[in-house]
Amino acid sequence: MSIFEKGQSFSRKELSDVFRKDSGAIPKTGGKKFYEGQRKKMPQETFGKVYGSEISKQDYRHAVQKLNASKREAKTFHERSKIAQRVSYLKRMGGIK
Repeated sequence: MSIFEKGQSFSRKELSDVFRKDSGAIPKTGGKKFYEGQRKKMPQETFGKVYGSEISKQDYRHAVQKLNASKREAKTFHERSKIAQRVSYLKRMGGIK
């Protein structure tokens, strides 16, 4: 279920609540999960102040693409896999294919 089925944009508080209440299951990892503390920080880390107080679907997509592009700059395999897991989770939450 996509978070954007309920509306076109979300405030940072609403987005943080949606992430906090989610199960945290990471797709394609065999059952790994992000814990509540990690999920609570994710909107703050992913959507910086550049996106303002309301996060639209376009802003969400742009932030995920930017995060995905940062995989190229990662030095180790471990860093790249952590970024890939985060991107996969964000895509599932946002309904991005």
